[in-house]
Amino acid sequence: MKLIIFVRRGCCICDKLKNKLNNLLVKSNLKIEEIDIDRFDLYQDRFKKYNLEVPVIALQKFSSDEIIELPRVSPRLKELQLKNWLRKNIGNALNKEFDL
Repeated sequence: MKLIIFVRRGCCICDKLKNKLNNLLVKSNLKIEEIDIDRFDLYQDRFKKYNLEVPVIALQKFSSDEIIELPRVSPRLKELQLKNWLRKNIGNALNKEFDL
């Protein structure tokens, strides 16, 4: 499974969340993929719906192209709070218990 984070280059909120996620997921089997929504050469307008929403976190199973958006995350969460938020929302998205 892949954790996707939609970001905008130079966004300090996006950068802080990416750093927290990288610290949390070092020992996890989740892989993080970052998508810069301003990369017209790669994504055209596919992810423009996130224009005013970044950072946005979503899940994608390796065997599927389906992207499951997670609820909006507060950028003020501490690492433990973010871990609990991920556990709860990934579990809800997958309809099963999930542990990091």
